[in-house]
Parts: sequence; structure tokens; C-alpha cells
Amino acid sequence: MKKLIIILTGIVLAAAVIATGTYGLTQKNIDIYERAAAIDSSVTGFEDFAVTDYPVAFYDGEYDYVLTWENGSYNIDRRVPVISFAAATAYPIDGHYEVLAPTVEKMSSLLGIMSMGEAEYGIEEQVATIWHEAFHCRQLTYYYDNITGICSEDVDESIISEYADTNIQAVELFTEQSELLEKAVKCEDIDTLRGYMIKYKQLDMQRKALLSKDIKELEEYYTIVEGTACYVEACVYRAELPDRFDEEYIDNIGVYRKGSSKYYRSGMAQCMILDKLSAEWKNEFDFSEPLTDIIYRELEI
Repeated sequence: MKKLIIILTGIVLAAAVIATGTYGLTQKNIDIYERAAAIDSSVTGFEDFAVTDYPVAFYDGEYDYVLTWENGSYNIDRRVPVISFAAATAYPIDGHYEVLAPTVEKMSSLLGIMSMGEAEYGIEEQVATIWHEAFHCRQLTYYYDNITGICSEDVDESIISEYADTNIQAVELFTEQSELLEKAVKCEDIDTLRGYMIKYKQLDMQRKALLSKDIKELEEYYTIVEGTACYVEACVYRAELPDRFDEEYIDNIGVYRKGSSKYYRSGMAQCMILDKLSAEWKNEFDFSEPLTDIIYRELEI
């Protein structure tokens, strides 16, 4: 999901449903939806959230195929696509939010082109992506004001690459912080974890002193909103492919990435650290405060 308040404010489209049936949607995509729907909410720990709470629309390049869960099974409707390009996102449709995603064939092809044929994107990745975007639907449905209040609607993502990623000292500090987060996620001893987070907090104060208010707020937006969605995605991926989980999600937390994606991983890591500290943190989390504030409070630092 791109920056919420740039792409979603004031956009509400009515779905033009053409007919009902499977049409050109392949069985593989139907199987993916059924697989995603079968995953229990306990996998993510957000007990009041399931992917079946929201319609899922697969875009095949010509039509959207909208799968809606009702009474233990699903219906499929075909419609004119609400966005005519390949993007996985949460989107407002006629007063509610839906998951929009390219079909797995289209997504795999697109990522293969972008990575010169090296991307691995299949059933498990698509299932995890659907859960990620469905979690954004949940955020937007129940916590819209808290999310949109994190940063100014006039802030553009380009300030990350233009300023945060070009500030050598800020990059060095963020890299060191990310390495500490990776160690904390892998750590089983709470006292050792506390030491990592004390150092993290010190570095965070130093780094934030180098950045503008707009950058800090936008970073917090991505960390909270995308970080929690990335955490949900990771939980689902771990349930689907446990043998590849560490390689795909844990072992590269400490790697610096340009752009906004680094905040997805840092927010995900903070969620995983909270799992070690409090079994109840998700019950009351409403996206109104930084994840680190909850961590510091739990560790009394």
C-alpha cells in the first residue's frame, strides 16, 4: 500500500459488476484464495481479523475477479477493473475496502521482469500478500483517523530518498539500529534484548536529531502502518513456508534499503520483539503510538 493519505483520500469508486462466475480466473488463483481464507486468525495473533472480512479482487489485465466470503463459502463476480495497472493494495470501493491484487501469474511475470527473471513468487507469496493488504483494509476501516494523523497529507515519499537516504550519518545510524533489531528478534534472553533496545533508543535519538519533522513523521507512518502489515504477512508466510521464513524475513532485517521498504522490515521486527515482551500488546494496539514506545514501556527503559 502506498502512502495512504496520498492515494486514498477522497477516492471512492462504485464497482461495476458485469456478471457472476469464474470466467477467466484460473483455478490456481481460486486455490490461493481458498488457502488464504483457510488460515486461522491465531496465526497473526490479531484475533478480530481474518482475510475473509474483506473482498479480494484479482486483476488479470482485463477484468477484476472479486471473491467475497459469505456463509462459509465464496462468490465470484467479474467487473471492469477499478485500477488498470498491476498493484497489490487496499482500496475503497463503494463505501468499503477491498484487497486489489494482480493474479499470481501476472504478479510473478511482473516481478520476474523487474528482477531480470530471478524473482521467486508463487502460491505462498501470493497468500501472504493477500493477508498483508487485507490488514490494510482493517487499518483503514477501524483506525483511519489514527493512521491519517501520523503525518501531514502534503508529505511526499520522495523526501526519504532525497534526504534520509543521502544523509550519510543518518544511514549509518539506521543501519546500526537495524542490526540491533535483528539481534533482538533472534534473542531469547530478555536482559540481553533490553541491552539491544537501550542502545537502539540512544541511536534513534541521535538519528532523529538529524532529520526534519516531515521525514520523521513519514518514517513513523511507514513503520507503524506498513510495519504491522509486513508483520502479518510474515506470520502467514511462516505458516506457509516455515523452512524459508528466516531467510526471507529475519536474516536481512539489518540490511539497509533505500526508499520506504526499510521501514516495513523495522516495523515488522518491532512487532516480533513485542511478541517476546507482551502476549496482550495486539489487543489494545490502535496505531496511535510508535511501536518502540510500547517496547520501551514494556522493558522500562
